[in-house]
Amino acid sequence: MEANSSQDADDLNRIQAFLINNPELEKLESMLDRFNIFDALSIKNQEVRHSDFLAYLLNPNQNHGLDELFIKRFLQEALTLSGTDLPITPIKLELWDLDEIDVFREWHDIDILLLDASHEFAVIIENKVLSGEHSDQLKRYTQIVTQHYPGYSIIKLFLTPEGDQASDPSYISISYSLICEVLENIINTRENSLGQEILVLLKHYVEMLRRYIVGDSEIEKLCQQIYRKHHRALDL
Repeated sequence: MEANSSQDADDLNRIQAFLINNPELEKLESMLDRFNIFDALSIKNQEVRHSDFLAYLLNPNQNHGLDELFIKRFLQEALTLSGTDLPITPIKLELWDLDEIDVFREWHDIDILLLDASHEFAVIIENKVLSGEHSDQLKRYTQIVTQHYPGYSIIKLFLTPEGDQASDPSYISISYSLICEVLENIINTRENSLGQEILVLLKHYVEMLRRYIVGDSEIEKLCQQIYRKHHRALDL
């Protein structure tokens, strides 16, 4: 009986240490209570809404104030992941003026299509958040763009939360982590020149992606830290 009482007292102390005056737990509660516009709109798993927002950021003529910055950095980072030689290089993109690029949503079922007539190149972006590929859609999209825009150089991107390999090897597989990194770099380097509204929007989007899509958020790391320190109390 004494042994059981001693164990019960020890367990109670562990639970008390976890619940009372625990700065990590208080920080976690504060982070979870923080308002996020994308959480409020419940779009974290809505593939269509992610494509809508990315198309907005990729369009240099939208009112976000990023101009060509996001589209150039996004495409440059994606191109560096290709294991083959491509007709378009990160250096070319840096030198080109992309002001006249057209951004389409769901053109012939392609999630996002970028077209630049002046430089004769196109970008196909197939976006998968929860769904998978179907009906040889990647090859079909290539054929459609090639037929409508003969002679164009085509960059083909397959975007998933973890950078899953595309069934068509001509597509560059990229993850949402790349988007997070590009946006975080823009936030850090352009904080003083961008409008406050777009900064908040970008920060909220990155926070939402890291919390729900790419799985390496500050919240996840904090939870792991708390569990390592208080695993006995949590197991109880």
